[in-house]
Amino acid sequence: MILHSFDYPPTHGGISRLCAEVAAGLVRRGVAVQALTQAAAIGGGSCVPNLPEVRVIARRPRREWQALRHLWRARAGRAAVVCGIWYPEGLLATLAGVRPLVILAHGSELMPPRSRWRRGLWRRLQRHVLESADLVVANSEYTRRLALAAAPGCRAISVLLAVDHRRFFPGDRAAAKARHGVGDRLVLASVSRLHAYKGHEVVFRALAALPPALRDRFTYLIAGRGSDEALLRARAQEFGVADLVRWIGFVPEDDLPDLYRATDLFVLCTREVPDLQEVEGFGLVFLEAQACATPVVGTRTGGIPDAIDHGNGGWLIEPDDVLSLSRILTELGDCPDSFRRAGEMARRRVEREGTWDHYLGRFEAALRAEGLDLG
Repeated sequence: MILHSFDYPPTHGGISRLCAEVAAGLVRRGVAVQALTQAAAIGGGSCVPNLPEVRVIARRPRREWQALRHLWRARAGRAAVVCGIWYPEGLLATLAGVRPLVILAHGSELMPPRSRWRRGLWRRLQRHVLESADLVVANSEYTRRLALAAAPGCRAISVLLAVDHRRFFPGDRAAAKARHGVGDRLVLASVSRLHAYKGHEVVFRALAALPPALRDRFTYLIAGRGSDEALLRARAQEFGVADLVRWIGFVPEDDLPDLYRATDLFVLCTREVPDLQEVEGFGLVFLEAQACATPVVGTRTGGIPDAIDHGNGGWLIEPDDVLSLSRILTELGDCPDSFRRAGEMARRRVEREGTWDHYLGRFEAALRAEGLDLG
């Protein structure tokens, strides 16, 4: 089997992480897997032991031509191909005529492109690729519906994402807080790209709505970088909470578990803006936080409801619902022990249904149900 994704370690990001876990899990299950990806700009070899790689030149369009030639040669050997995303990887596999072909779907890439003049051609191309695949595996029920809206004739199923519960696990919260310099304060955190639709402003407004004595007990850690950082910094000033916010920038994946452990409540209030391809197809960060026994708050938008079981280690609120969030923050201030218990519930839920072993089991079962064999 060939796993074809240009987003692959050592590159960071959700697609890269998913593709690595799929490859590693299939190898553990005795499937012979080869990764077809691009040469890394930074060092590092395979993240999966005993997994051969083909790395094509990263410069476009030579990257696509080299990958297409490799897929064409693989076609003769009837190798199954799993593509990390429909474009360009899924398109290349479709052009090469490989079978069986499985395409992973994530969310925003299924929405119309921002450039209106491209939309007609893009929709036709997207529909052709998705409907040519033997199976489209979506990361949430929401993403599955997006795939069917884009390509009504495609065979799409949802397989909910998972987390590495052996890397993301509970630890000494007080020690983690000390390492982050927040002492005994009530800590909120968000991990995401710094884009307005991620809803950081909702947290600013909820903090501003608290009584001053309670508000001043909070610290809000914002991890990530993005084009709207200056705008968000200005919003924090505007709502009078800038002194509570710490902008910690990009956090390497190896350091994420410690950040979650230092956090009393993980918050990400994403909005859905289809015209700008802005949506949370699932929200893997919610599972990562819960695996570390940190309760979470997310919005009823996109695939987030598949990542959070309301009342079972997390809360779902409506987009821009400042009042509901401020009530949850008040409860955290009044009874932090109940939030620690909620975090323990979240960890148990992950162990019960949200590990990568669970994901691979669901993934393989879905392929078998469609009569597909990865070899």
